[in-house]
Amino acid sequence: MKSFSDIEAASNNLKWFENIKDAANPEDPICQNWLSHSGWMTDKLRKDFPEHILRVTSESMGEAPLMLRDLKINASGLTREIEISVLNDVSIFAQTFASNSTLEKNPWIKELGNSPLGGKLSLIEGIKRTGLSFASVEVGEDNILCRRSAFEINSDFIHLIEAFPSNLNEL
Repeated sequence: MKSFSDIEAASNNLKWFENIKDAANPEDPICQNWLSHSGWMTDKLRKDFPEHILRVTSESMGEAPLMLRDLKINASGLTREIEISVLNDVSIFAQTFASNSTLEKNPWIKELGNSPLGGKLSLIEGIKRTGLSFASVEVGEDNILCRRSAFEINSDFIHLIEAFPSNLNEL
């Protein structure tokens, strides 16, 4: 697995659950350390893995990504995929989607580059995280646990999917 696109390609008929226990074992270290983390992932990475590297792997304008289609988002916008190298060959993958109307009111989203989304979002007063859900995706022999949510900024949304490979348990 080299990118978020590999996860998305394996996500046909994906089912999202509101309760983490319906997607994975809550005792799994990935669930305890990553999926259930309620703070800013940017802060967690800076604290626990100060040498991590964030790299944009894809950025394009178009329809809402496949893993958001069940939300019936009828909009075009910006999809941004990143890889966060945590340690050696261990990476976390993420995908964000912001509709054109969200981009018009928040043009800074298009200018993030290799900067973390959470770093900017954490500075916005009154931002709310909504719609937390969980899923499991089989990519080859690897089981990827995913967390999906949206950040609401003045009635506009930035959708986020984070993907946590099983090798995070080795850290």
